[in-house]
Formats: sequence, structure tokens, C-alpha cells
Amino acid sequence: MVAAERRVEIRGRVACTRGFLEQVACGRGTREHESLVMVEAPASVVHAALLAAGARPGRPGQWASLPGGSVRADPPQGDPITIRVRWSEAGVCREAPIEAWIRGLEPDAARWVFAGSRFAQRQGVERYVADDSGSLVGLVTFGDEVVALRQVVPDRAEVKAPAFRANTSAMPPEGDPVTLILRASP
Repeated sequence: MVAAERRVEIRGRVACTRGFLEQVACGRGTREHESLVMVEAPASVVHAALLAAGARPGRPGQWASLPGGSVRADPPQGDPITIRVRWSEAGVCREAPIEAWIRGLEPDAARWVFAGSRFAQRQGVERYVADDSGSLVGLVTFGDEVVALRQVVPDRAEVKAPAFRANTSAMPPEGDPVTLILRASP
């Protein structure tokens, strides 16, 4: 992991190239089946690196179902973050905005914030929730993301039908090494 010039670079591997997505990036052994990228670094270390890069955390978003089928949305807060991904293809270094790997995400809606996850008591010990859940960069709103999509997207299919899919043709194969680049906007 590198934190410099208001950016954090995190090494990972392509986790999922097909199907619906709920995460852009997750921790190892957590949500690889619904994430584009799996990283080895704990979420709390990524949080610290974003702080070192000058980003200020806010809070994760939340949502609740209301009578009549409507949803109350409380959007995430925090400094804006841009996300790019770098990989090698046939010996050539490639780089793209992470949105190029996601179908169903409108370009103007692709705004990310440093939500900062949260702390909770677990077995009498205060824990950084994203370290356990794996929610490093969220597409849907679980309420524990380190970096979150600015809009609230409920995580239950009966409330909002899944909309985000992996753009397989734009991605390297599963298991290939990649680098996520998180840049704090000034």
C-alpha cells in the first residue's frame, strides 16, 4: 500500500468478473463473490492511509424501509474520492476509472466518499466494523463501508432490484493482480 500525493494505492486481485455486484472492493475471505477486487490489506489500514493522504472521513450511509414500500435514505458523508484501477494486459500497463468495470452505474452518479466505516462492540472489544465485514468500497449501502457510493442503494433485493453487474469485457481474468488507486479530491 502506498499513500502519497493525496492517493492511496492498494494491491489486490480480480475477485468476480460475472454477475451482480454489491462491492467494488472487499477484504480477503469476505465478499469476493459480489466484489470486483479482493485486497489483502485490512480496511482499518486503508482508512489510516486515506487519513495520511489528507482525506477526512464522514459516516456511512443508512436506509430503512417505510410503510407503503418507500425507503428513507440517509446518504454517506465524507471527502470525495476518485477510484481508478491499474493492471497489466499482455505486458502493457492499463489504467481505467473503476466505473468502466461496472455495468448499471451512471457516469454522473459515480461519486464516492470516504465514509470511514464505524466502530462497534464485538465480544466486549471495540472493533472497526469493515475489518470484519470486508466492506472496503461499497456499491450498495450496508452501513459499514470505508469508501461508499454517494447515493444510497439498499442491500436487499426485495427493496431495490440488483442493478450493478461486472463489465466482464473491460476486466482482466479472475485472480489477476490489480492495483486500486483511491485519490482524495482537494
